[in-house]
Amino acid sequence: MKRFVRNAVTAAGFVAATLASNVALAVVELEGNDSIATAQPLTTVDGTTAEVTGSIGATTTSVAVTPDVDFYSFEGTQGNLVNICILNGMKDGGPTNPIRSVDTSIALFGADGTMLYSNDDVDFFDAATDPCSPTTNDARILGAVLPADGHYTVGVSSFPRTFSDQGMLMSTTLDPRVGNGSYTLTISGVTLPPQTDTTGGTPPDTTGGGTPPDTTGGTPPTDTTGGTPPPVVAGAQQINIDIRPRHPGVTKIWANTDGKIAVALLSSSSFNAMKVDRTSITFGAEGNEASLIRCHSEGIYVNRDRRKDLVCLFDLKKASFDVGDLEGVVKGTVEGKPFEGHAALKVVQHGKKRKHQRDFDHWDRHADRR
Repeated sequence: MKRFVRNAVTAAGFVAATLASNVALAVVELEGNDSIATAQPLTTVDGTTAEVTGSIGATTTSVAVTPDVDFYSFEGTQGNLVNICILNGMKDGGPTNPIRSVDTSIALFGADGTMLYSNDDVDFFDAATDPCSPTTNDARILGAVLPADGHYTVGVSSFPRTFSDQGMLMSTTLDPRVGNGSYTLTISGVTLPPQTDTTGGTPPDTTGGGTPPDTTGGTPPTDTTGGTPPPVVAGAQQINIDIRPRHPGVTKIWANTDGKIAVALLSSSSFNAMKVDRTSITFGAEGNEASLIRCHSEGIYVNRDRRKDLVCLFDLKKASFDVGDLEGVVKGTVEGKPFEGHAALKVVQHGKKRKHQRDFDHWDRHADRR
């Protein structure tokens, strides 16, 4: 049942993630959007895609670089698979081009300011095949899973001024060559959350005799439409995970195949992955599959946020993925409390691994050596 709901909810996100320019609502950055609190709100076309043209500091080489950071906000729905892409940050023309290139860094923040995802660069063998820019220095976050309905913020800066929680920057250094410049930011795969009742509460009594009698027959029936993702484990903390760490696209795996896959449990300000009870970790199509092989003995800075993340290796066959599954689920406990993490993936028909799959197996081999 859970697998069916996952497929229905996330399929629209993959279609919307094509980033077709003819459906994007292009707007221009409004200055003053230099914090999460003052983020510029973005609206979407057909509730899926938004596009904004902005700049970090000076856009021409005739003006010295200046400190700048931009924030944009949007509304999303739990389970949305969101692609966040920088386009045209890096320009053609070489050092003589008067229009600056900017080496962007980006991050996605939740409503409380917690950093959910971040990116600076992309591995060179992935850049030419993903739906964003073919330039490795144009930052992108692909397949980000929104953990709840509500408000989200995207931050844009320039390397090495990468982000941490609350939109804080990890460095004050500005690169005089690629620290400023213009860019286009595209956010796709978003659907607006369900609208709440704004009528003001219970309608006024017009019966003349007090509260109208209850004619519903009791508690209204529960929603059986199947359009909303199933609730998470009661009381479980939601965490971020990365399937095949640092692989920028949606991870593709083969159904019913022998093999191993690495998954990173990402630490945050509210979750220390290094304190997880490793014997409690499960991973697979439902999240209850006993597929753990081992975890790294030491933490690894997977998303470069200066917090050690836990990378574990799992048995693919025991994870029980089937064709059509669109996410992997990790469950476990940390200091006696349950946690749960979801990340996008794509399961395809049985067959031999593609030749270039060996490039994506870096983390699997690295984990296997620990």
